[in-house]
Amino acid sequence: MKSIEQNIKKSIIEMLILKFINESDKYGYQITQEFKKRSNGKFSILEGSMYPILYRLTDEKCISSYEKKVGVRQTRIYYHIEELGKERLFQMIEEYQATIKTVDSLLASNDT
Repeated sequence: MKSIEQNIKKSIIEMLILKFINESDKYGYQITQEFKKRSNGKFSILEGSMYPILYRLTDEKCISSYEKKVGVRQTRIYYHIEELGKERLFQMIEEYQATIKTVDSLLASNDT
């Protein structure tokens, strides 16, 4: 059962990362802050869990990255969603909504 829960969380995190990047290019720390801010602190992601997802999405050509100089010596790596990533995001949203609808229907069912 734990692997199902982990797979669900992983998919939701990936979907939300793509959603946040779809709104505007973001760097890693910004993405972690979006999770906290939008969930009123109830949902957070550790950078160590997030970066493997970002690297995989980059390898799969769903997102790209670029460096932007901030200050004199500091640079940030920003992530940008690509067309393939947009398609994946919309597919994930559709699958998520269909799954939630089915689960809600099953929970409301009186056949026990």
